[in-house]
This record gives sequence, C-alpha cells and structure tokens, in this order.
Amino acid sequence: MEQDEVPGQGKRSPQRMIKLYSTVFAVAAAALLFYLLLYDLPPPAGKLPDVPQQSRTQPEPEAVAPSPVPGQEAPPVSAAAPAEESLVETPAPESVTPARAALLIVIDPGHQRKGNNEPEPVGPDSRATKPKVTSGTVGVHTRKPEYVLNLEVSELLKEQLIRQGYEVRMTRDSHDVDISNKERAKMANEAGAALSIRIHADGDASPKTKGFSVLYPSASVASARPIAESSKAAAAAILNGLKEVTGSTGRGLSERSDLSGFNWSEVPVVLVELGFMTNPEEDALLSDPDYQNKLASGIVKGIMQYVEAGEL
Repeated sequence: MEQDEVPGQGKRSPQRMIKLYSTVFAVAAAALLFYLLLYDLPPPAGKLPDVPQQSRTQPEPEAVAPSPVPGQEAPPVSAAAPAEESLVETPAPESVTPARAALLIVIDPGHQRKGNNEPEPVGPDSRATKPKVTSGTVGVHTRKPEYVLNLEVSELLKEQLIRQGYEVRMTRDSHDVDISNKERAKMANEAGAALSIRIHADGDASPKTKGFSVLYPSASVASARPIAESSKAAAAAILNGLKEVTGSTGRGLSERSDLSGFNWSEVPVVLVELGFMTNPEEDALLSDPDYQNKLASGIVKGIMQYVEAGEL
C-alpha cells in the first residue's frame, strides 16, 4: 500500500469515473424518456434519438356495419357527415308505359252460383226488363258451370294485366254473391274504369257451334251512345288479339242493344264470349289451362293495342 493511503479509500481510477458518469447519464436519459412518453411531449432537438411514439388518443375507427340479424334489415352505417337523403324511384317494368300504368281495368266474371230472377230495367231509358242475373250455362263435357269458368279465366286475365302495369278490379272474386248486371255496370262507372271487360261463355242448341266472339254496345241505345264508338274499337282490338294468340278466326264482332250490362255502363265496355260450352270439344278446350292462358293473353294483347292506339 502506498504512503498516506487509507485502506478502503484509495484513489478512483479514470476508468471507474467514466463508468460512473455513463451510468448516471443512462438513468437520467431513461427518466426523461419516461416523462416524455407519459405526457406526449416532443423530445428536445439533439437530446434524444427519435423514438416512435404512440399517441394515447387512438384514431376514431371507421364505421363498420354490424352483421345483420337473420330476418331483419341491416341497420344503416352512420357517417361523420351524412349525405342528403334522396328518394329513389323504382323503375317500372319495361313493358309499362306511363299512359298504361294509370289506367284502371274492371273485369266482370259473368254470372254467379245462384241466379236472381227478379226483373230490372234493361237500361235507364227502357221499359223492358230482364232477370237481374243468372247462373249461366253448363259444359256438356266437363259439367263445369259457366260461372266457374268465367272466374278462372278472369283471374288469369287479372294477373296478366297487373304484370303489364294496369290497375285491375274485379266485380266478384267468389261464386257466392248476388250482384245484378246493372249493379256490375255501376261498379265500373263508380270506379272510373278506363275499360270494363265482361267475361262469359256461350251456349247454343247445336253442339257444332263453336268459337269466341266479342260483343259491344249499340249506338242505337241512347244511354250507350257516348261509349259505343270507343267500345267497338276496344272490341275489335281484343278480337284481333284473340285471333293472333289462339290461331283461330273466331266468330267476329257482335253489336248488342239488349244487354243490361251495356246499357247501364258509362265507361267503354265489351263482353268476351270465350267459346261454346255446348260444343263437347270446345267445352273440354275451355278448361285446358294452356288454352285459358292463351285466351287471357289474347285479351291482354287486344287491350294493349287499344290503349296504345290512343283510343282512351
């Protein structure tokens, strides 16, 4: 041991001093870094190396639509600045024209299960009377009542017209009703129908008679005169439609002055006789689903031609 050196208190070497200062500096740097991270302060320039800092305030997450619950619509996703809402118009089917979409067609399936033989005037200016309504004829082959056949085809006609964009109403949708022919005409009048279509089937003493026909009101009847011309135009268009779709010539047009459903009508009206239920072959054909669809399609085709010709 050197002179004057106290045991345990010898001189510190330079290496030990450098090590001591390095330790103190490291502790101070760590404390400063902890302080900066704690309070989100930027490091002083030239003092600390760049350290990636994570902000304590996390960025607002993007709005994500929650998974929809089965059977429910997914709730809308909220946005920070929602755009102004606007209504989206559902496009109409390509086959629908603006003029057609606004038109109301009334379908009158002729007859009913139980007839009503009480008399009613044939027209507002007539003294002649007829039974209010009958149950119609019966198929000689199918034994199907006419009122059943009329409703079957009327339902098909309704479906096809709706698909084309028309508004459709029926005077009846069941057999157990009691609606006279005068009342059926008034139903179409009060509804403001653009056209009334009466669906019937024919009967004759001869089993050979067959074919469809289209009837329209006579201009010789004062009450029907205002609608006679437009009704005839509709009847002609429907007859052409039936010919095109069925491939049959039919029996043509028939002007009638004795039908209550015509003479009480204030809107254009036609009556389609689908065929003869007294003809065994045609009776069977009238109950064939494919042929019924053809009859309905032919009537629709004629209505569309009538409308697009600007008759309404």
